[in-house]
Amino acid sequence: PEDPETPIIMIGPGTGVAPFRAYLQERKATGAKGENWLFFGAQHESCDFAYGDEFKTYQREGTLTRLDCAWSRDQREKIYVQHRMLENAAEIWKWLDAEGAHFFVCGDGRRMAKDVDAALRKIVQEHGGKSIDEANEYVEKLKSNKRYKRDVY
Repeated sequence: PEDPETPIIMIGPGTGVAPFRAYLQERKATGAKGENWLFFGAQHESCDFAYGDEFKTYQREGTLTRLDCAWSRDQREKIYVQHRMLENAAEIWKWLDAEGAHFFVCGDGRRMAKDVDAALRKIVQEHGGKSIDEANEYVEKLKSNKRYKRDVY
């Protein structure tokens, strides 16, 4: 976002996290005051947490406001980033609606991006008190206002 005080929510499982590492580096270097929330996901925390130590350092320093991780193979039930989003739905809605956060998604376009989009629409509907059509309209407006951007492959 052009305004360095704008909060950002980043959804980047696997290699999709790479641009968000750069976002955090830039925001730290420029002294941007906007809050930063990263959702990261991979199979196993022990061997798949790309840049994990760096993200934890950013969190300790205050550059990364929140870090929510989803490990799909560390327990019996698979947990993905969209599950973590739904667990934090009220807070995501607050960031988007009251605080004007930008929402970024990077990674797998076949499944993850679709599931994240569906979770976002559900959050807007349930926590924004909107009908399905109103929620879809809200999300499309986020896109047209360049507050919802996707780099999916």
